[in-house]
Amino acid sequence: MKVGDISMLVGSFNHKLDGKGRTVLPAKFRGELGSSVVATIGIDRCIAIYPLQRWEELLLKLKDLSSFKKKTRDFRRVLLSMATEQEIDGAGRILLPQLLRDYAGTNADITLIGAEDHMEIWDTAKWEEHRAEVLSDFSDMAEEMEEI
Repeated sequence: MKVGDISMLVGSFNHKLDGKGRTVLPAKFRGELGSSVVATIGIDRCIAIYPLQRWEELLLKLKDLSSFKKKTRDFRRVLLSMATEQEIDGAGRILLPQLLRDYAGTNADITLIGAEDHMEIWDTAKWEEHRAEVLSDFSDMAEEMEEI
């Protein structure tokens, strides 16, 4: 999806992991992601998939953060140490490394969600639980977001 000149990843898709830890990316996302992506840990125990351009922008922002703050150093270390560049193969599949699958607690059933500038991969049961929790508080959240 494009908003002006900006590409945005939106929507959700239920998929499965194969025995090798691969999944097929939705065709809708492939055009936005390109042929190579960076996979790393997501904030809420999911796997974050970034298009290379967005990943490079994120790296520049991380570089500008102070190295004198312990939380900044630790965040940067863990995020970058768990990042891996992945090629999207001819069948539209991506390999999700075991380290990332363990972090996100993914089983065979996964949900791929568009998160504006990146994609997130969740264990389907965990995503359904998280989404239900957010939906139960959705109207209160909207009231707090005056900018919308």
